[in-house]
Amino acid sequence: MNIGTKRGRLTFVGVLLTAIAFAGGCGKDEAPKDTNLLTNGSFEQVEGNIPVGWELNPFRGMEGSREAEYGIDTAYPFDGENSFFFKADAVTRRFFTLSQEVEVKDVERIKLRGAVRSLDVRRDKQQYPQANLALTYYDQDRNRFYSSRFYDKRTRPRLETSDDWISEELIVRLPENTAYIVVHCALGMTGTVWYDDISLEIPTDIGWNTSVSKNFTFHWTDQAPYPDGSREYQQQLFDNYATRLGIPEVDRPHIYHFLYPDSLSIYQAIGTKEPKKSYWDSQEVHSIYPVDDHEIIHVMTFQYGVLPFGLSEGTAFYLIGEYKGHRLERLAYDLLQNDRLPTVRSIVDPTRVRQMNPDIVIPAAATYIGFLLEFGGTDRFLDFHIAANNMLNYEEYAAAFVKVYEKTPEETDVAWRKILGGLQFPDSAHTETQEE
Repeated sequence: MNIGTKRGRLTFVGVLLTAIAFAGGCGKDEAPKDTNLLTNGSFEQVEGNIPVGWELNPFRGMEGSREAEYGIDTAYPFDGENSFFFKADAVTRRFFTLSQEVEVKDVERIKLRGAVRSLDVRRDKQQYPQANLALTYYDQDRNRFYSSRFYDKRTRPRLETSDDWISEELIVRLPENTAYIVVHCALGMTGTVWYDDISLEIPTDIGWNTSVSKNFTFHWTDQAPYPDGSREYQQQLFDNYATRLGIPEVDRPHIYHFLYPDSLSIYQAIGTKEPKKSYWDSQEVHSIYPVDDHEIIHVMTFQYGVLPFGLSEGTAFYLIGEYKGHRLERLAYDLLQNDRLPTVRSIVDPTRVRQMNPDIVIPAAATYIGFLLEFGGTDRFLDFHIAANNMLNYEEYAAAFVKVYEKTPEETDVAWRKILGGLQFPDSAHTETQEE
């Protein structure tokens, strides 16, 4: 492994101002489709220890802290003779990205591709979950559209060890009026990650048909049109949910809904093999289903903040009103009677909640959200999203909760259980919950 000693000291503004000179195809009225817009994506041309056309930029940590190692590696290439690597250990506190900017004009979608290889990657204390490719977007004045996190879109962080190179692909729709895109190879954790054959392309247009309603732009192909009445019903669901959440008209988002003929078409368009994929920040839902009654709720609430996973899912199912055809209140009541209703703290904990049976978590979380909405009101509920946005630490979450609701989560846990225990159901409505 050939490790250099040169350290990148450019500010991010410096990256933006200098990297554009190297970006292939920049400044043209119409960039070529399915052609790499990056310069030197396989790192074959090198100056010092940095690939030509790329810039090293610190993204986490203070100067003087232990720095990640980086450089050109000739022992593990994926394409050509070189790859680029970052390496860090458990006490590394200053991390970098290898970045390149591309200027774009009137581009709706972009495709990021690249090869990644990892060795013993893990997140230690005071480190950051980056071991991936990432994109950030800028307008004509080089202002970011989003600034709450380092990246705007990224591939999945590569943990542990990959025996061979993994080809990554990410296709996304850009914010309107995007003028510059910066591509990043990033590491913020312990371990070694190699990058090679990085490409940024404008994919060939799918050829969408479109129609617009009050809060939706619908997209479909000739092979998969929307069934009659489905678009109108989608708007009705939106209106119902927004009203029940107390979202004012001025804050109700405009959602871009894309209907595909099959899952393969979704994979070819955005690089995911799922039958449905949503991007909350860019207000998109990609699906093989003509009506969505779940992801649009996450898009609506995202502008206020993101609650812990269990509560976020609970919000969606509360508004939908049922789970697997059964009343949520009855399911939660049965769990309580059988001493299997999880605590609010366990619902909030992101690790514990993902290990629990959804048949238990969802009725519990949904009815607890209903309790908060009914007894705290919609204004407090939206304020709570703002106060607890992206909080994973329970103590911080609890402090935000008290600030908004003037009660501890534990106090509301007791009140919620008391209300559930007082419900009455006819025997014919009895349903059995599944075992954990």
